[in-house]
Amino acid sequence: MNLLAHFYLAQCSGTSYAGQVLGDVVKGRLDDRYSAAISQGIRLHRHIDRFSDDHANHLALRNRFEPPLRRYAGILVDIGFDFSLARAWPAYSDQSLATFASQTEQRVRAEWPDAAPFDNSRMQGLAGILAGYDKPEGLQRALDSVARRLRRANPVSDALPELLMQRDAFDDALPALLSDLEHLVMTHTD
Repeated sequence: MNLLAHFYLAQCSGTSYAGQVLGDVVKGRLDDRYSAAISQGIRLHRHIDRFSDDHANHLALRNRFEPPLRRYAGILVDIGFDFSLARAWPAYSDQSLATFASQTEQRVRAEWPDAAPFDNSRMQGLAGILAGYDKPEGLQRALDSVARRLRRANPVSDALPELLMQRDAFDDALPALLSDLEHLVMTHTD
């Protein structure tokens, strides 16, 4: 899953929001650099990613992408699910997406550990990114960001038309995957 879904699941489970960001950044075994709460958030992030990558709905959507996008289909599916979640947000939360996004940025910055590989100032603007996932331009921003972080030349920035074409498939697959993930995070123990 991508950022919005991770934060939604952190809210459901009462776990660290900063840990959800760091779950994509911190590699390898966890040591005592991070508090128990941050470490739990990182482990939960990793668990969510493994579970969703193996979920039948995630697998089916990845198979909808043709080369050269197929190589990046896991990333594209994660972003596509955030697009669906953002548009269906009122079905999952009593808060507006904008309010949730603003509170999420504040919480991530407040929880940010000194031992993190970068300063929490990089989280400035996170609210706008999360709140923008319901629009094609927000999706494009996410695609561009991922494309820049990949080490080799890639077609990820050009995937917006394909993601929009698969919109109904994402919308149909989201409820079952998110329900399974909600159950996972509520029953997950370290």
